[in-house]
Amino acid sequence: MPRELDAPELERSYRLDRDPEARETVRRVAAEVLETMFFTEAEEAPCDHIWLEIASCARIRFEGSHFGEMLLGISVEAADPIAASFLGIEAEELTDALRGQMVEELANILCGAMLSQLWPASTLALTSPELSPWMSWPAEGTLHCCFATPEGRLAISIRLTSGRGLPGAVSAGARPLTE
Repeated sequence: MPRELDAPELERSYRLDRDPEARETVRRVAAEVLETMFFTEAEEAPCDHIWLEIASCARIRFEGSHFGEMLLGISVEAADPIAASFLGIEAEELTDALRGQMVEELANILCGAMLSQLWPASTLALTSPELSPWMSWPAEGTLHCCFATPEGRLAISIRLTSGRGLPGAVSAGARPLTE
């Protein structure tokens, strides 16, 4: 498990992309969440980012003892089967709104689970996930993993930032009620 750092030390030295334990945590948590809650398997795969231009994506930010954000991308061919499995409906019944809600919910679940494994003693708050186009963050400091599922591909990027005071943040694992 990555060690706890105080804010000045964190901003000076710690990089998720250089922490092999962090990468293993992301890989393991993604596989567990996708298998138990979305009824599909995921294995880490070589990155091929052409598909991300048209992927369904969500961004979620976090703050507290660590500040940062996570971006999730799901390939077009994976979004419908994963959403249908999670929602317990046929793929033909999916709407754009339901598909988007699934992407946001998967981002929320993955981010909360990963953060609680990376820094279990931390107090963190998550913003509500928001649909977003894929963003290419600088490789330095960004932990990025691609996954293959039987249905398609997923990508996760997570990075620490020095930002503070995220609007709309709630306790990790919780989401505000939407209207």
